[in-house]
This record gives sequence, C-alpha cells and structure tokens, in this order.
Amino acid sequence: MKTVHDVFEAAMGLMDELDGEGNAENRDTAEFGLRTPGIVNSLISEFLILSGNRGGFVPTEGMEDYLLKIPDVYALGVMHYGLAANLLVDEDPSAASFYEQRYEELRNLYFARCGGENGEVLDLYGGIEFGKFGRW
Repeated sequence: MKTVHDVFEAAMGLMDELDGEGNAENRDTAEFGLRTPGIVNSLISEFLILSGNRGGFVPTEGMEDYLLKIPDVYALGVMHYGLAANLLVDEDPSAASFYEQRYEELRNLYFARCGGENGEVLDLYGGIEFGKFGRW
C-alpha cells in the first residue's frame, strides 16, 4: 500500500524538483509538500467516484498516510501526473497542461481496462420481444 509521500516523490521526479541527492523533500519543494495532501484527496475522491465506490472515503492528512482503496499501480502510475499538474498550474501552465493531459489519458486507460460487472439484466419492457405491445 502506497503513501502520499510515495506519490509526492514520483511527482517531484517528473517535475525535475529532486535535489542533488535524489531527495524529493527540500527547501525548493516545501510549498509543494504542504499542498500535496489536499490535492491527493481530490485525486482519491475522483478515483472512488469513477470506480463506483461512493462510501468509506477517509481523507489523508499528512505525507505518511496510506492511500486506502487505491491500487499501487494507479497510485504510482497515474496519480503522480495529476499531482504534478495541480502543483504546477500557477507556476508553469504549459507543463501543467502536459501533465494533466497525460493524467487523463492514463486514468481513462486504467478505467477502460477494468472489468465490468456481471449480472442479470432486468427486462423493463415486459413482452416487447414477443410482439405483445400496443400500437403507438
């Protein structure tokens, strides 16, 4: 299970904000770190809505909080693009636009490849398949 910090590190790597030793947390990224939990909460709620899970949302409060109900492949394969886009929207709009576009592509691809639900289809038309319907 990944943490908010894992997504933050991946986003800082994308944004080329790592320090000389490869650390994501430095004085240049302090503001990004403060904004990250709130943005990640938005990305989590979007994931839950799109996946049909509308209950049990637990917001993150800090960098060490786990991303509950978020698969690792989504956390590190998709969410860091969304985080980078939201962090750069004021500072570098063209980079933010690129990251947002990539985020949307990967998010849509992820949900397109998720399996659908199997279940019985309820016939709401009552007999139309046998020609038993009235004239219009």
